[in-house]
Amino acid sequence: MGKFFNTAGPCVSRIHYMLDPLVRLSSVKRLVDAEKYFILHAPRQTGKTTTMLSFMEALNQEGKCIALYANVEAAQAVRQDVEAANRVFVSVIENSARVYLPADYHPSAEIVQAAVGENALHSFLSRWCAELPKPLVLFLDEADALIGDSLLSLLRQLRSGYPQRPSHFPQSVTLIGLRDFRDYRIYSEKSKRYEIGGSAFNIRDESLTLSNFTPAEVNALYAQHTAETGQAFTPDALDLIFEQTQGQPWLVNALGRELCFGQHQVPGQRTVTAEDVRNAVEILILRRDVHLDHLSDKLTEPRVARIIDMLLSGQQAAGLTSLPADDLNYVLDLGLVARSPVGLKIANPIYQEVIPRELTAVQQEFFPANPAGYVRHDGKLDIDKVLQAFYDFYRENAEILLSGDIYQESVHHLMFMAWLQRIVNGGGFIRREYAAGRGFIDLVILFAGEKFVFELKTEGNFRREKALEQVRAYATRMGVEEAYLMVFRKKVSDPALVGLGEILFHEGLKVHLVWV
Repeated sequence: MGKFFNTAGPCVSRIHYMLDPLVRLSSVKRLVDAEKYFILHAPRQTGKTTTMLSFMEALNQEGKCIALYANVEAAQAVRQDVEAANRVFVSVIENSARVYLPADYHPSAEIVQAAVGENALHSFLSRWCAELPKPLVLFLDEADALIGDSLLSLLRQLRSGYPQRPSHFPQSVTLIGLRDFRDYRIYSEKSKRYEIGGSAFNIRDESLTLSNFTPAEVNALYAQHTAETGQAFTPDALDLIFEQTQGQPWLVNALGRELCFGQHQVPGQRTVTAEDVRNAVEILILRRDVHLDHLSDKLTEPRVARIIDMLLSGQQAAGLTSLPADDLNYVLDLGLVARSPVGLKIANPIYQEVIPRELTAVQQEFFPANPAGYVRHDGKLDIDKVLQAFYDFYRENAEILLSGDIYQESVHHLMFMAWLQRIVNGGGFIRREYAAGRGFIDLVILFAGEKFVFELKTEGNFRREKALEQVRAYATRMGVEEAYLMVFRKKVSDPALVGLGEILFHEGLKVHLVWV
């Protein structure tokens, strides 16, 4: 069996296409050699575990130290029970040693049995390091899955053993997870107060992160498939893969899997084109794999919802100043959003599609919209009918639609996008662009060879001349001479509604001004 693109668990070079993890994060070797304790944080499924397993193997082959990877996530189940958490810490490290290390390096039964109480981890590591013939290097994964006093216990024991390294404590320790502990607020049930992770683990030398793949790295990964099978990718296809994923490793591999090995794979004798990539992106979004499902689940968390709500509504960046810094760092660490020259934005176009679809998945099922009823006899979309039906439905049901607790700033935009999604599904595509501080959302419907360009704004962000200039710029970029400017009012009963009929002309562009 040949190699394939991996989307489940760590990559294995024998069976998976993969980039050299030692090159991706070469600074780890420098920190280990310098006997440093440090943090590696990155969003889920970006290659953290693959990288650290590869480093473990490389360091053990080099022979200067004994390197070990262990996953401490199981201690999350015991929550605030510090003694139970310590039993888990010792157990998972002992089990990992038996899996990855020669028998001569396994901790003795006496050491394991003596490791009891709230400082069991410190006792275990101190005695084990003393009996090992070489310094120990420890990679602890999912450390940020722990909470409260269990997490504080782990950090404090590592800090207390730090001066004893390398003869009686690990020479180097890496804590691996989604988040940097520096600003992590940890609630202690014992002291009834919050502790800052940076204080509990102030021996941290550096905080590293794994970057997304660069365009060159995406090309190199896909070139491995071409070399093995002979199936090529057009330059446009490779460019589109990077554009849609922004190099997010799981998404890059998931598209490769779908294109080359999925149910709708491109035949091996045919070159993969940009159109093939567009189809694979849509399949990926609709299928909601575990990675995308996990991100979708985070959207219901209030601290995530506040930021995504601002992005979806195009709210001015000034609104971000009222958010706690930890909320913003949390959403950045999740990989849902990213910083950009135009402000905070959703991390990549695939997430841009997943988020509004996920937030309105239930509502779409209740919309009285028969997609076929909005397609003319010539197969083209009857956009006027689509807008009139939405306008009527929204006016009748707005109170219910606006009654939720979260996403109140963007609920108008979300309902319109959900309406379009329900109608357009199966016959076309919707593409959206949004970021905090822009004050608007750009949206285009691609259907039967036609483009329908929209700019969505809220009444508070609406300035007619500025809005016309914005929609003109987007229409020019999309290559159309007609566009729609939709302005949503928060007070649906306002008698001053203009409705659907106002038409404006701006520098040769025909603009339909729609008030909802």
